[in-house]
Amino acid sequence: MAKNEVLVFIPTYNELQNVEILYKEIKKNKHDVDILFCDDNSPDGTGKFLDQLAKKDPTVFVMHREKKLGLGTAHLCAFEYAQKHNYRYLLTMDADLTHDPIYIPALLAKKDSSDIVVGSRYADGGGMSGWGKIRLPFTYFWKNLIKNGLGMPYDCTGAYRLYNVKVLKPAVYQKVQSKGFSFCIESLYRLKQAGCKIAEVPIKARNRMYGKSKLSMAIMKEAAFTYCRLLFERK
Repeated sequence: MAKNEVLVFIPTYNELQNVEILYKEIKKNKHDVDILFCDDNSPDGTGKFLDQLAKKDPTVFVMHREKKLGLGTAHLCAFEYAQKHNYRYLLTMDADLTHDPIYIPALLAKKDSSDIVVGSRYADGGGMSGWGKIRLPFTYFWKNLIKNGLGMPYDCTGAYRLYNVKVLKPAVYQKVQSKGFSFCIESLYRLKQAGCKIAEVPIKARNRMYGKSKLSMAIMKEAAFTYCRLLFERK
């Protein structure tokens, strides 16, 4: 059973240098939350460290998977876990410190007026700090493509979100085919189709502190394929 009404979900793969910092920053927050990590058998020992953390803190839980199975499938596990354990809200964020826990109160402030609250880099007051000359314009390209093609004027590629668990119905999210990064796009699209009320709060995304980005050409290809599939479906 849930110890708190809010579950923070963080998928991990080779984030050993980041997770302890992130955990401590979350704990500085005034809101009491449970934290669920999902580790994909990280070879750097992330999973082992998280198990040790869970032994010390009863509000920390760790899910282990046998191999790297993708961001999307990890989030589906979080949806199911939040429902099974009777959480009211699920807050998802990345493990690489790009998502600053300082914005958790702002996300939670809109929990009663929205079904989903998106932490947006593009909303007034938001932004991206330390992002490269190639990556930064690329994110804006995707943002405009999704807005104009799919009618989604949100930060659809970011995973910093708060969900009211009651809207995470299997009949909706099980339609999502994306396994990786593009899960963020398709899941929000499906939930919007289902009538969910979506709001945004501005965030300033930080650059990764330690480790390597998980973005790859295969992930980008999946994102492009997902976009085209949804665009064709919409028409």
